[in-house]
Order: sequence, then C-alpha cells, then structure tokens
Amino acid sequence: MMKLTKTALYKLVLIVSVLAAVLEFFFAHPHYHEWWNTTPGFNLLFGFAGCWLLIFVAKIVMTPLLQRPEDYYDDGGDDDDE
Repeated sequence: MMKLTKTALYKLVLIVSVLAAVLEFFFAHPHYHEWWNTTPGFNLLFGFAGCWLLIFVAKIVMTPLLQRPEDYYDDGGDDDDE
C-alpha cells in the first residue's frame, strides 16, 4: 500500500478540485433557475465549506460535550479487593 505524504495529498486534493471545477464549468446543466446553480464551482465550494463546518462542529463543539476524563469510571476506592 502506498503511503501519501501530506504535501502529495494536498496536491492531489487541489488537482481533483480544479478538475471538478473545470468539468462543472463545461458540463453543467444549463436549465437551472437559481443564481447559485449557474455559478461555476459553487457546488464544489459549498461542499468543501460544508465538510469544514462538520469538522469544526465535531472537534470544537462536540468534543467537550462527549469526551470524559480518563478516570471517569474509576470510583477512587479499593472496594473491589475485599
């Protein structure tokens, strides 16, 4: 299995994003009625922003709500030895 470096992964994401924007520009369906559907690359940017929003919510907002201390289930006593 090939392991990608961080730089190679960023380059790959950039290439795929540019390719998707170019393909959307040339092959987008022209019968949309809203302005955002006729803007080239809008769906790509909207999806990218949506993914970053999900990551932000998961890491910043949900982590303090769901994460427990390491000794959460420990009662602190030695009652189990008796």
